[in-house]
Parts: sequence; structure tokens; C-alpha cells
Amino acid sequence: MFKKIAALAVTFACVFSFMASATFLDDNPRFVQVGHDDTTESYIDMNTIQSVRYDPPYYIIRATVVTYDYANNTVQGYDNNFFYNFKAQTVSLPNPEVKITDRLSANGNAANRAFRACYDMNFFQE
Repeated sequence: MFKKIAALAVTFACVFSFMASATFLDDNPRFVQVGHDDTTESYIDMNTIQSVRYDPPYYIIRATVVTYDYANNTVQGYDNNFFYNFKAQTVSLPNPEVKITDRLSANGNAANRAFRACYDMNFFQE
């Protein structure tokens, strides 16, 4: 009987700690959700956004994107340099090689949010 109660208590504690850790980013206004799927949620850290290059139509903005992985119960943050070309309406990330980011991806949403924070307008024009 004691083993069953102990096992139930451990299970409850694990589930509760998992749920608590899964929501700590949601409850902090510093982190804005920029994407999610069945196993992850991604957030941009609004306190890390900084303009590195302002040379229209080219811009570079540095920001940290934090991803919570439900499958592994881990949080990882990545410092990103977003390379913008306003005329072409593209954002590139150099990780490990430079490639264009899909505007609807988590990084595309993070890039748009960072641009809006720096220049008070959306990068992607509708």
C-alpha cells in the first residue's frame, strides 16, 4: 500500500512540475510566443532585441529565441542574427549557412516581432 501511495505521489509531483515548467514562459511578459507545434513552443526574448545594422533596405537585428521542448522537457535559447532585405522581403539566418527563413515559421515570426520592436512597423508587408 505504501509503495502505491509513494508511486502516486511521485507521479503527481512529476506531472505537476512538468506542467509548471511548461507554462513559466507564458506567464512572463518578457517572452512573446512566436511559434508552436505538437512538441515545442518558441518565444522571442523581448529584452534581447538590438539593432545591429540600419542601412535601408538592409537591416540586421540580434535577438534570442527560446524554445521549450515538451518531448525532452528542456529549454534552449539561441542568439539569432536576422538579416533583412526589405526590398526582397526576405529574412535570412546564418545557422550554419545563410538561408532564407519562411515568414510563417517561428523564426519568421520572431524576425517580424524584432523588426516591429526596433522600427515600430512590421517587416513583412501584406
